[in-house]
Amino acid sequence: MIRSSCGKLIALTIVAAALLPPGAVANAAFPGGNGDIAFGRSSKGQVDIWVVYAGVTGTRRLTDTPNRIESMPDWNAAGTRIAYVRCSSDELGNCDIFARDADGSNPTRLTSTPGVQETWPAWSPNGSAIAYTSNAQDSLQDIWVMDANGSNPVRLTSGPRVDERPDWAPDGTRIVFSRNGHIWAMDDDGQNEMQLTDTKQDEFAPVFSPNGRRIGFSRLGNDHRIGVWVMRDDGSVRVQKTFGRIDFFPDWQPI
Repeated sequence: MIRSSCGKLIALTIVAAALLPPGAVANAAFPGGNGDIAFGRSSKGQVDIWVVYAGVTGTRRLTDTPNRIESMPDWNAAGTRIAYVRCSSDELGNCDIFARDADGSNPTRLTSTPGVQETWPAWSPNGSAIAYTSNAQDSLQDIWVMDANGSNPVRLTSGPRVDERPDWAPDGTRIVFSRNGHIWAMDDDGQNEMQLTDTKQDEFAPVFSPNGRRIGFSRLGNDHRIGVWVMRDDGSVRVQKTFGRIDFFPDWQPI
């Protein structure tokens, strides 16, 4: 499932983003108070970004673009901007990264690459950069990073493999990501790649803990169940934390 084609994977993640509980689709949390929760919602055949208010009942819709799928939201550390993905409704269609203010205003297109799937945006802790997944120069996917305004895109990984769903360490010096069903880490400039897991199971969707010393991730077992696991940031001491049928895309709340 996780090693399927890029198009099928994007479809899986978009559907998952829409169906998972609010808060489950974001990348690792930054330190601070608990604000609103952005999430993807599928309604009347369309997927959009919504926000649920913190501490009270009520939601508001942030995006409403006809014939487009908008999901995979990620807050910046200041809570002032949301990066997200807009895709055509076709499974193998174009996907670009956008950002807008927390109230839904000032939408800005950050990538514009026809026929390319650019997904899973992740803000750096200082808000100056966004890491993301792209197949712009690879028939599969690689990890890229760009300035927060969409300029200066730089490819960090390359080669015949699927690299996806990056996440920044809290100090901004490392990026963790999944590659061909295993968890990897590298410096924020793409150097010093290190493989952290090497099992026979698919392991994906890694996120750093708020203190940077742990990594949460999902593992697809031989029984076709997906559970959330936790390990040290060097890949050691792996512990299964959930035992449901499908538990994936973990997020780590700061306390």
